[in-house]
Amino acid sequence: MNVLWDPSILAADEIGDTQPTRPALAPVVVLATVLFNFVLCFVNTNLFGVGADIVIGAEITLIGIAFGLVWNISSKLYAIISLLAAYFVAVMVFRNDFDPKIARDILIPIIFFSLGRYLGHLRSADRLVMVLIVIVLGSALFEWFALDTYLHYFDVIHYYVARGTVTGADVDTAPGLFFNGVRAEARTLLPFLGDHRVSGIFLEPPSVGNFGAIAFAWVLLRDRQRYWDLVAKSLAILTMIVLADARFGMYFCIFTLAVYAATPFIRPAILFVLPFLAMIALVIYAGVNWQESWDNTILGRFLLAGNVLTTLGPWQVFGLQLTDSGSGASFAQSQLVDSGYAYLLANVGILGVAGLWALFVFAPVGDGDTRRFRNFVASYFIILLSISASVFTIKTAALVWFLYGTLNNPNRAVWTSLSASRHAA
Repeated sequence: MNVLWDPSILAADEIGDTQPTRPALAPVVVLATVLFNFVLCFVNTNLFGVGADIVIGAEITLIGIAFGLVWNISSKLYAIISLLAAYFVAVMVFRNDFDPKIARDILIPIIFFSLGRYLGHLRSADRLVMVLIVIVLGSALFEWFALDTYLHYFDVIHYYVARGTVTGADVDTAPGLFFNGVRAEARTLLPFLGDHRVSGIFLEPPSVGNFGAIAFAWVLLRDRQRYWDLVAKSLAILTMIVLADARFGMYFCIFTLAVYAATPFIRPAILFVLPFLAMIALVIYAGVNWQESWDNTILGRFLLAGNVLTTLGPWQVFGLQLTDSGSGASFAQSQLVDSGYAYLLANVGILGVAGLWALFVFAPVGDGDTRRFRNFVASYFIILLSISASVFTIKTAALVWFLYGTLNNPNRAVWTSLSASRHAA
């Protein structure tokens, strides 16, 4: 998304008296996107019922605040949003269906990247990640050592029922916890810890792993020359990932080391073709193993994702049809949460996916650290889309795009010195 780069961005000496307020608010908004579901869960459990309209309203408000902080900084933001709006209107008119969720999923990267690109600075981004590590680890330990007390204040499954994510039939699967808060089969990471998987502030374990991968990538980038800071933060991240039994988070932290090391050899053209090769590989894998039934292992999730992709017809691949024209049956939208690629193709279309991906991978980047994190973000999407659509949840998506936008801010180190000079004055 850093095609939003605008050389006319305000320089430090052009910032008026009110200007420092916006950079100060930017990380606060991102922090709120991570925490608001946790807060609403507490409200639903202890104060009053929270419905889907309140959750949606909270998301819209946070996205709106983020947009309000950057709306008048660059005209290129309007150009990109207008172009995407025209594309989605055309696609949705053609298939006679309007899905606001996919529009929201695409807006989050654009707006929160812009928030970091124009208002983020490294010091505040470091503090944001550090605060989140402390909060996530603290909530994970609280849930692990005092589960009954945690559930007394945060009845997770009934919150998800209230917001319409799951039905009442799922309540008995893992009382109090989200249905994946208990590992049905043997735990992968330290099996002796049992079947409980912590959720903490994220309310469901997979997002703990996703956050751990994002936080580790940032810490590795920023603290690699501060040995003890790197070790302490890495241990905190490792602890939360293990308690959540978040396999993806653990594997991807290790994979990030390889991605950063290979950055000098990774070209944008390679990044561009990789997701399409991944989709082909998933379909081939499903075809070769067509007699096998999927399970909850990584390979099993790949098999399921490949099977879901094979159910898409040509019109659905181009995002132009959501129903099976032969039977008239509704397309199984619920299956798409297990295949992020199928979700994107069915809702955006392969041409839209290619255009958005090109916007990201071919945009210019400034330095080695930005290229490393770009490659991390690209790998994060390519691999995670193979097993779920969780890359689009605002709880982690706003954070990763804000951090990447901050690295693309040419004034990313200016705000701190400016603020310090104001305080000194």
